[in-house]
Amino acid sequence: MTQNKPTTEIINANIRTHLEQRGLAESQQVSLIEEVLGLSASQTYRKLNGSSQWQLGQLEKLAQFLGLPTSELLVSQDNRRPVRVPDADLIPAILHLTDHTEEAHCWIQLGDVVQDDSISPLLLARRQGDSWHVYPGSHDRCINGHEVTYLAVQPPKRANNKRLLVAVLDDMDADILAAVLVRQGLFALPYESPSELLAALPHEEFDAFVLDWVLGDDDCMKVIETIRQRSATVPIIVLTGHAEEYESALQQALRIQGVYYIGKPTPGSILALQITNVVTAAHDLET
Repeated sequence: MTQNKPTTEIINANIRTHLEQRGLAESQQVSLIEEVLGLSASQTYRKLNGSSQWQLGQLEKLAQFLGLPTSELLVSQDNRRPVRVPDADLIPAILHLTDHTEEAHCWIQLGDVVQDDSISPLLLARRQGDSWHVYPGSHDRCINGHEVTYLAVQPPKRANNKRLLVAVLDDMDADILAAVLVRQGLFALPYESPSELLAALPHEEFDAFVLDWVLGDDDCMKVIETIRQRSATVPIIVLTGHAEEYESALQQALRIQGVYYIGKPTPGSILALQITNVVTAAHDLET
C-alpha cells in the first residue's frame, strides 16, 4: 500500500484534467463551475485551491454535466484500473466525502485491512450495522477498515428520474448554455458540432433538443430533419439572434411539427420553462 494524495487534491486534479481536455483555460473553468453549481467566483476558487471541501452533490452535478460517472472525479489517475471489476466481485456501500455531505450509493471492491492510520489509502470502507460505508482515507472512522481498491458510483436510472435530459447544440457556447440549464434543474449535455450530436442519438433518450440556428458551415435544418427521422414528436427548440436574416429558412423549419423558436439572448429560467412546457405538451399528444 502506498501513500496517497489528499482526497480534495485528487478531486481538483481530475476536474482540471477533464476541463482542460475540453479546451477551457483556468478562467473559463471557474466560470463554467460557477454556472453549473451556482457558486460565486470566490467559492469556486476556494474549492479549486483546496481550502473548501467539495460536497458529493456538487461532484455528482458536475460529473453529470461533463458526461462522466462521479467516480471519475473521485479516484486518482494513478489508481485507475484498466479492466472493469466484474459485478459479481462488488458489494453495495454508501459513500461519504465528509461528515457534512449527503450520501451516495456505490459499489466497491474490498482490499486489505488497514490496522492503523500510519499509511492512509485514498478510500476506506468500514462495516456499520448491516451496510458498508466508504470514507476518505484520512477520516478518523476508518481505523480497522478495508482499503477500497475499486469504486463505482451508480447514476440514477432514467426510469426513476423526473429531470429532463436536454441536448444542446451550439458551435460557440454549448458548455455555457448547458450549464445554465443545469442550474435550472435540467440535465443538459453540450455538443459543439452536428456530428457529435447525431453520433449520440442512438445512445441517449433526449426529452428535448436546443439548437443554435447558426452553426458555422453546418446546416441546422439538416440536423432537425435527422432528429425527426428518429422521433416524430420530441420537441426541438431553435435559438437565434438573427431571425430577420434567416426568416424564410426559419419559417420552413417551424412548419415541422414540434419545432419552436426562441430569440437570443433569453434568460435561462425562461428557456428552461419553455422546454418543460413543450415536453409536457408533446407527452400529452402521445397519451
